Amino acid sequence: MSTEAPESPAPAAPEPPVRPRRRRARPLMASVVALAVLLFAAVGGIGWYFAGVAIEVDHSAEYPLSIVDAADGTVTLPREPETERPGEWALVWKDGRALLGPIVGGDEDRVVRKVSSVVSGSLVKGAPAAIDHWMYDGDPERALGLPFESITYPSQVGPMPAWLVPGSTLHGTWVIAVHGRNADKAETLRAMRSVHEMGLPMLSIAYRNDVGAPSSGDRKNHLGDTEWHDVISAMGYARAHGATGVVLYGWSMGGAMAMTALRKDPSFVRGIVLDSPVLDWSATLDKQGDARNLPGFMTDVAKRVLEWRIGIDLTDYDQRRYAPRLRRPVLLYTARDDETVANGPAYTFARKAPPGMVTHISTLGGHTESWNVDPAAYERALKAFLKRVS
Repeated sequence: MSTEAPESPAPAAPEPPVRPRRRRARPLMASVVALAVLLFAAVGGIGWYFAGVAIEVDHSAEYPLSIVDAADGTVTLPREPETERPGEWALVWKDGRALLGPIVGGDEDRVVRKVSSVVSGSLVKGAPAAIDHWMYDGDPERALGLPFESITYPSQVGPMPAWLVPGSTLHGTWVIAVHGRNADKAETLRAMRSVHEMGLPMLSIAYRNDVGAPSSGDRKNHLGDTEWHDVISAMGYARAHGATGVVLYGWSMGGAMAMTALRKDPSFVRGIVLDSPVLDWSATLDKQGDARNLPGFMTDVAKRVLEWRIGIDLTDYDQRRYAPRLRRPVLLYTARDDETVANGPAYTFARKAPPGMVTHISTLGGHTESWNVDPAAYERALKAFLKRVS
């Protein structure tokens, strides 16, 4: 037996020291998260701002033009699309108003228009001014020489002011006029003479958040989603004072309100007149987002924020969904150059309605300017419609 001790195994080669891995993933992940948070905050902030613009109550006036000269019954203005259009327009400035006549001169930079009358104030060279498609201001008597009564009708938020221009009798069909967003009753004056000549009473209403009217609880514009209640209240006033039915007449957002009131209380409505109406808020907000160069996804965020802020369901204001079930005649005016409201839904609404139910008149001009570009044609269509439904 061997007495030699077994050889010790050769020592293993030393392993290289284990170096800790650099923790790159966590800083990278943190950066991604931070960037996502910043992006979300930016998109959310833009959405919040855009939604805020849509629901802001703003009755301030802007005067983007400057009067170049005024003499010998004319006024000289910078040549802009709004100053060179034919038709019936007013020129307004801080303390005055003039009704404009036709173009009588000018050059490539300026346009000279006849002044039909100076309603108030004085035309002064250099004064800031604006073209006003409402034409008239004040009340029905001062603007048009029409007798009227200032009344209040009860509403959910308090006594609401309105003008009542009497017809040949208070017993019969009334016209309830509903102005647009951030406008006031003066927007309805252009239609008032035609309605009066038809012998129909016209109730031109203020609604919540108007100047001189009660405010909503949040002092926000709800795009007609709460304001339509005031239209229903005005219908109740008309019913209580002799009306046997009403024609609802809405401009812009007032059109959205009129259509909602029709759906809520159709039995008392004889017909609807819509002038540049909002027949789909979602499409209109898309149009306004495009005008502000917002990417589509940001406009979508803004719409979701808006729905959350004022509790509105925008899909409920796509009137195309209800067109096939329309059972009341509609007179629809759209302006081809409308830069405020999307026109496409109005064309689709007219197409989807039962045959003969919608009389659609497409005109030149911009938002709610169908009357201005051709008052005679506008009023002929209006009178024919009122005769049909009253």
